[in-house]
Amino acid sequence: MKVREVALDCLSRIMLQKSYSHIDLDHTLKTAPLNEKDKALLTNIVYGTLQHANLLKWEISLHIKNDKTHPKMMILLMMSLYQMRYLDKIPNYAILNEAVNLAKKLDGNWGGRFCNGVLRTLSREKKEPQLQDFKTCEEYYHILYNHPIWVIKMWEKYYGKEITLKILQENEKEAPLTVRLDSLLLTKEKLLENPNFVKTKLCDNAFYYIGKEPLWELKESKNGEICVQDEASQYVSIILNPLDHEKVLDMCAAPGSKTIHIASLMHNTGKILAIDIHPHRVALIDQNIKRHRLTNIVTKCYDATLLANKMRLNYFDKILVDAPCSGLGVIRRKPDILLDITPDQIEDLTLIQEKLLENAYVLLKPNGYLVYSTCTISKKENEMQIIKFLSKHKDMKKVYERQLFPFEYNSDGFYIAKLQKIGENNE
Repeated sequence: MKVREVALDCLSRIMLQKSYSHIDLDHTLKTAPLNEKDKALLTNIVYGTLQHANLLKWEISLHIKNDKTHPKMMILLMMSLYQMRYLDKIPNYAILNEAVNLAKKLDGNWGGRFCNGVLRTLSREKKEPQLQDFKTCEEYYHILYNHPIWVIKMWEKYYGKEITLKILQENEKEAPLTVRLDSLLLTKEKLLENPNFVKTKLCDNAFYYIGKEPLWELKESKNGEICVQDEASQYVSIILNPLDHEKVLDMCAAPGSKTIHIASLMHNTGKILAIDIHPHRVALIDQNIKRHRLTNIVTKCYDATLLANKMRLNYFDKILVDAPCSGLGVIRRKPDILLDITPDQIEDLTLIQEKLLENAYVLLKPNGYLVYSTCTISKKENEMQIIKFLSKHKDMKKVYERQLFPFEYNSDGFYIAKLQKIGENNE
C-alpha cells in the first residue's frame, strides 16, 4: 500500500469515524509498511489536511456543482489539494496521478475522471479567500484558519480581537518538539553538548529538539534522561512546587508526564499518589515510572470524582487537578479537536471539572496548595471555574493565576491556578 492510500484511510477514520488523530496516526506509523521518508510524508499530509480542512473544502467547493460528493472522495480531493498548495517539492503531476488511481478504486472510471477534472482545474486556478467575500470577519477566519465560528466569537468576547487573531495565526504553525530534562539523571551542560537541543525560555529544564534522527533512538531518550513534554505542561508542576518528603496527589495523572516531573522536583522522596480512571492509561504511568527509575510514586485506577469517599480527608500537602478539558490550547498537535467540539461538550466538561475540584478540596490539608490546570483557552473552564469554586470555599485563596497562550512561548495553551487552603492543621 502506497503512502497516499495509507493517508486517505487514516484521514477517513479521523474525519468520518471520529478516530483521534494522534492515536490513529501513531498506530498507523507503527504498523504500516512505510520507510522513514514516507512516514514523514504521511504525517505531513494527515496533519496538514486537518489543519487546513475548511480552506481546502472551500476552494474545492468552487469547482463542484453540487455537495453530494462521496465523503471519502472529498477527503481525497482535500489531501491532494493540500499537497498541491503546501508541499512544493512534490510535482503536481505526481499528486494528480496517484489521486486519480485512488479515485478509481473508490468509484471506478467515473471517479477517476471526476477527480482528474477537479484537480486539474485547481492546479490551474488558485483562489484565496478575501475578507470582502464573507458577511463577517468570523466567517472569514472560519475558512482561513479552520476554527469554528463559535470558538472565534468566544475568544473575541473573552480576550479581544487582537489576541484571538494571534491564537488563530499561531495554530497555523507546526508545534515544536519539546523535551524535559530529568535533572536527576543528566545535567543541562551535558545535554547541550548535542547541538540538536536548544534551550527554551520559560522552564529551566525545557529544550526544543531540532534533530532529524527520531528522538526515541537517542541514548538520552532510551536512558530516561529526557522525555517529551510541552513547556507549558512542565510549567504546571513548577507552579505546584512540590517539596521533598511531601505527600502529593495527582488526580488525573495519565500518561504521567507531570507525575514524573513532580517526582523529579521532589528528588524521588516523599509519596505521590497518581490516579487515573482508565486501566490502560494507568499502565502508561507505570511504564514511565519504570523508565525514569522512580520509587516515590504509587498508581491507582479509580474515578477521581469519587475520591473523597475512599481516602483520608485533609491529608495531602499538594494536589494537582490537571482536569479533562476541551483541549483548545493544543490544536496545533490535535487539529481534529476542531471537527467535533461543541458548546454543549464544554458544559459537560465543566461539571466534571467542578466535581474534581470539590474532591480535591476535602483531601487537601489546611495550609496545603492545590493547582488546577487545563490545556485549553476557555474562561468557562478556567477563570470562571475558579471563581465559582472560591465563592463556595471561603477558606481557599488564589495565590497565582495565568493563561498561557501558544504565541507567547511557542508552547501549548495552558491555564494554571494555584490555591491555598487557609486554616489550622487539624489532622
